[in-house]
Order: sequence, then structure tokens, then C-alpha cells
Amino acid sequence: MATDVQIHMVIDDKKITCKPNQTVLEVARANGIEIPTLCLNSLFPGHKVGSCRMCLVEIKGGGRPGLQPSCTLPVSSGLTLSTCSDTVYNARRTVVELFLTEHVQKCRDCPISGNCNFAKLCRDYDINGVPVCAECPNQGEGCLLKRGVLCLGPLTYANCNAYCTRKGYRCEGCHTIMVHDDIIKFGIRAYKDAGFKAKEVLEAAKVFSFDSIKALEKVMKEEGFI
Repeated sequence: MATDVQIHMVIDDKKITCKPNQTVLEVARANGIEIPTLCLNSLFPGHKVGSCRMCLVEIKGGGRPGLQPSCTLPVSSGLTLSTCSDTVYNARRTVVELFLTEHVQKCRDCPISGNCNFAKLCRDYDINGVPVCAECPNQGEGCLLKRGVLCLGPLTYANCNAYCTRKGYRCEGCHTIMVHDDIIKFGIRAYKDAGFKAKEVLEAAKVFSFDSIKALEKVMKEEGFI
């Protein structure tokens, strides 16, 4: 009687047995090993393009050494790889940075605010990439600015000592004011639309460093806000 063929491989020092015709990504997730993806659409499991490069893994043995996208990498006996080496981490971090340079960040108008993939990736790979608004669950009329509360979310990573829209107390855990002029401009327009004055925003921004306030003032002047 024929027996099912089994593949034996190692992922992150964990010995795994799987079936042929699977990808490393599928096998890893089936075994509780999380690998981030962006271009993979679960609605179309057969469409595996490997173009976003977020699911990179490092082949250590049993194959050509180096980085490969796990969504297109077939399993094979003797394959040994890492999903969390320094090489993998740095490569994925670069991918996130490249995506963010092209990403139009209008987080206050985003329909998935509060569940932002970019925000999670930025946390996971230690990148100051998206403003607090990306994780804010208050949308539409629930936005604090629309309710007359001067939230610093449009301008900041957090740790701004602003009112936290998620937990109801002073903000914690982020870093400082956003450094991208386009995001600051978007935030300034939000304050204008909400009826806040420049002096009110600057007063709230005193929790930032001197250099951060100067950067904010510079963009405010360019936008004709002060």
C-alpha cells in the first residue's frame, strides 16, 4: 500500500513534518509561526506573486542560501530556514520603509483606522512611520477634533502627552512629532477645519522638544496658519 509522502524540514530550530506541494508560508502558519504579508490575498490563495517581500525568510541549509519570499518558496526535505534572523528583520524593515515613502498617509480619513497594518508593521520593525491617527478607533463624527477636543494625534507618533482616544488618559508609548512635512500639513489642515487656532496647537505642542516645535512652526508658516 502506498504511503503519503512526508517532507521533513526545520523552521526556527523547530522540526516540522509536512506534505509536498505546500509553501513555507503555509507550513509556518500551520505550525504557529507568524510571517507577515502584504501582497498575499487570502481570498485568492493560488495568486502568489511574492512582490511585497514582507514574507522573506532566510535559507540556512538544504537549499540556495539567502533570502526568499516564503509565499512562493516550496517546501523540500532537509530545508532549514529562519523567519526571525537579523538578516530577515533588517530586510523586512527596509521593505516597510520603502512602502511608507510611497504611502499617502491620510489616516484620519482611512476606513480601517484602529486596525492599521502599517502601524503594526512600524511597531514590529521599530519605524516611526505613521501618526497616532492610524490606530485611532474614533472615525467620522467620533473623531475628537470634530468633537472640539484638540487631539495631537494627526501630528505625532505619540508620547505627546495628548489625550489618548483609545484609553481615555494621557498618551503614552510613542516618540515625538512626525517628521514628514506632508503629514504635518495634513494635520494642520485638520486643525483648521476643526476651528482650532495656531496658538492653541502650539500650546498643546509644548510637550514636544524645542526642535520639534520649531519644525511645526515652520510648516505652519508655509501653510499660512500663523
